[in-house]
Amino acid sequence: MHGTALLALLAAVPQSCALSLARPRATVKRTVLRGGGAVDTAPVKRITAFVDRNFFVCGMVASVAVAGLSPGPGQACEKFVGKYAVATIFVLSGLGLKLSELKKAATNTKLNGLTQGANLIAFPALMLPVISVLRKTSLDGRLLDGLLVTSCLPTTVNMCVALTQASDGDVAAALTNAVIGNLLGVVVTPALVFALMQKSVQLPPASIVAKSLGAKVALPVFVGQLLRRSQWIRSMLEKRKTLAKRAQELALLSVVWCAFSAAFGKGLGVSGSDLVALLVGLPLLHVMILRLCLKIGRTQFDNREATAFAFCASHKTLAFGLPLIRTLFEGSPDLAYYCAPIMVLHPAQLFIGSLFAPGLKERNYS
Repeated sequence: MHGTALLALLAAVPQSCALSLARPRATVKRTVLRGGGAVDTAPVKRITAFVDRNFFVCGMVASVAVAGLSPGPGQACEKFVGKYAVATIFVLSGLGLKLSELKKAATNTKLNGLTQGANLIAFPALMLPVISVLRKTSLDGRLLDGLLVTSCLPTTVNMCVALTQASDGDVAAALTNAVIGNLLGVVVTPALVFALMQKSVQLPPASIVAKSLGAKVALPVFVGQLLRRSQWIRSMLEKRKTLAKRAQELALLSVVWCAFSAAFGKGLGVSGSDLVALLVGLPLLHVMILRLCLKIGRTQFDNREATAFAFCASHKTLAFGLPLIRTLFEGSPDLAYYCAPIMVLHPAQLFIGSLFAPGLKERNYS
């Protein structure tokens, strides 16, 4: 369906510009063939220009379409992409960041405090009355329990950083809050789950989480910072900004492709009206929360900081969430119901954030 929409969108471009072709012959570019015929190349160039201007959104639609048509290859590459594409994103983030920007972000107590408060306190508090209302509907209570646990999770590690980068937001602030949030989540998430659901769960020690964050985030950023010390590399980066940006977008698109391939290939284990409710309700909920975070962020911070705040505050992590839920409900025959909300929300966050990115980027540039 997404692939058809993309083709329809691209097909509409030359049609919308048809009136502009009614110009003197001298302005119409044609390619002369050996047989003497001529082919008007202007529509192709307009389509190419459109795709180039909207590369990330077009790539996003294509990635989802390919994953839906054939999820197997994306599933097979999931571990490889999860390791190397994510590392590429963080190396390029480190390469593009000044050390002074990282120091400034780490000491921005207002931004960091509001981000973590919104993500780990306000988010669950907001969801409590929503879930209470939904319990009066025909929705399965097990799905709502899973949604409550999802609301207690910390922010994503790589997704919020990559989307902030794609939106030309404050990457240093996003990096800082991704690390802080997942370290806090080791303590805060079990406490919230216990308080809200009267259940306790044993999670990995903070040292293991810190080691994982070090390998996935800190090390690639450090490598990028080391590379940045080279004058030759810095000058090349200045000359090839567009190429570096495109490389980061391609790395993120590979993550999108694998995430949707996994979702299409493995399924959610939930069927019927409950699945439809998740597929419709969770993306709408995320759009509302993301917009709310953007509005709040813009009253407190500049546009670039507000972008980082919005993505970090509104996201919930799958990497931390699935092990937590599987441990919490270990042995339960209803495990799929508890896991389904975060499995739907994870790719939805990526897709919606990718759609928001071009508009946010334009605003951050202005």
